[in-house]
Amino acid sequence: ILNGAPRSGKSSIAAAIQETFEGVWMALGVDACVHVTPPRLRPGIGLRPGGERPDIEAFVPLLYAALYDAIAAHSRLGLNVVVDVGHHDAYSRPLNVLPECARRLAGLPVLFVGIRCPIDVILRRRAASGAGTPYV
Repeated sequence: ILNGAPRSGKSSIAAAIQETFEGVWMALGVDACVHVTPPRLRPGIGLRPGGERPDIEAFVPLLYAALYDAIAAHSRLGLNVVVDVGHHDAYSRPLNVLPECARRLAGLPVLFVGIRCPIDVILRRRAASGAGTPYV
């Protein structure tokens, strides 16, 4: 589970894992979820800190539960999974999503990795990408 801020390098790390690690590695996470989340609930699990969309916050725990159940299902089938997420609890009120996500992976081989990146690098990457998208 690669956890970090948008544009911190999680997707690049996930791609490198898929290319270089042995076995089959499925990439799941915020980028994959954007394609299956209904537009009215976007940015879904990609909702950033600040309480900007309290109208969809009630769905965030459910969307994370679905993602983590999918991660668990892939793992139980013998597939390796690399996950790109940005857990935080800075919604309009705390949602305590991470403990429930971890519970859903109980008994599975999991490593949570914090991806850190200097803010100036994140801002430079954001500017270079034409940012403004609701996801990374």
